[in-house]
Amino acid sequence: MKSILFYLPVVGSHAQINKGMAGINDQNYQNMLYQLTKQSQLADDLGYWGVAFTEHHFHIEGFEESNNPILLDLYVAMQTKNIKVGQMANVLPFQSPIRLAEDIAMLDQMSRGRAFVGIARGYQKRWADVLGQTYHVGATFSDKSERDQANRQRFTEHWELLKELWTSDTVNTSTEHWQVPPAGIEFAHDAVAEFGRGQDEAGVITEIGIAPKTLQKPYPQVFQPFSFSEESFRFCAREGIVPIVMNTDDDIIANLLDVYQEEAEASGHGQLKRGQRVGIFRDVLVSRDADEAHHWARRGNGFVFPKWFGPMGFGEVLRRKGEQGAISPEYDTLCDRGFEFVGTPDQINRQMEQLVTKHDPEYLLQWQYSGPVPHDVQMRSMELWQTEIAPNWL
Repeated sequence: MKSILFYLPVVGSHAQINKGMAGINDQNYQNMLYQLTKQSQLADDLGYWGVAFTEHHFHIEGFEESNNPILLDLYVAMQTKNIKVGQMANVLPFQSPIRLAEDIAMLDQMSRGRAFVGIARGYQKRWADVLGQTYHVGATFSDKSERDQANRQRFTEHWELLKELWTSDTVNTSTEHWQVPPAGIEFAHDAVAEFGRGQDEAGVITEIGIAPKTLQKPYPQVFQPFSFSEESFRFCAREGIVPIVMNTDDDIIANLLDVYQEEAEASGHGQLKRGQRVGIFRDVLVSRDADEAHHWARRGNGFVFPKWFGPMGFGEVLRRKGEQGAISPEYDTLCDRGFEFVGTPDQINRQMEQLVTKHDPEYLLQWQYSGPVPHDVQMRSMELWQTEIAPNWL
């Protein structure tokens, strides 16, 4: 199993966030960068597979200040040697796929092939509907509405453009919303004909290509967090994308893994063993003292989840199959439903045994709460994970 550290990252301690506007405090942000540096370097030394950041904007509250995960990836890559760096995820419908293809290719080259890619559709209305106005599309929760369909269409369109730009020397393509390149661009430059291509005899541009390409061929491994629907799992299976499961009900997880395996094999990707090319997402904090671990986890995910994610509908990941009514997103429920891998090495090894026995995912995405969880507690948790838990499940 490959362990990936996932940072929002939170800016400010539990107390500082409660004071308000922690996200615009310069010292809080500098503290986050310092902790991120030290934790990423330790993860590199300990042999973690990867580290990842999300994309969200306008987080003046400090909950997930990660408006540019690719820049954070590069920041980490320049201070480490082996650990992979990626995004969980870039929100495709609200970005130029051309610029994104270029940025990821640069990251992959600068990190010498250590990049991985995450793609998502976007759910937070405050920022998605602001940035999405240029693309005439907004946030969605996969409700089959007109907005949801428009979001999915733009997501798929941008994904296809990303692939073509990464894998073709030059591109001439038209989609519903993009013509690459637009017709009639006059660029009568002899150097294009002499050293490149994509220009007709009249000096009109007919093709464009991004440079550099990704160092990894045909492009880096792609992930899609946090996948809930069978439709998303089928899409990922067809495209060779790793979906990240956030659900906690074993029956729901098993069904999604079955759907993925069946669709992947039907799409010609060969016979996959159960859990192969699939990831599961959990909050992780390890300590010699279980009470201490839960004390700090309550101030991490136990604080952020009910305050921020629960009201946006993420309590659904805790729902049991067939269960009706509202689901409490409070910390005790997160623990009871199995989202919290928090406790001693022995306790978490038992949770891992159940996870591997039932689902055997290739990747485990581990939520990290620098800021609300003290730096030394987080560092010790990582050491315990890699020395006393991970070796049992490699």
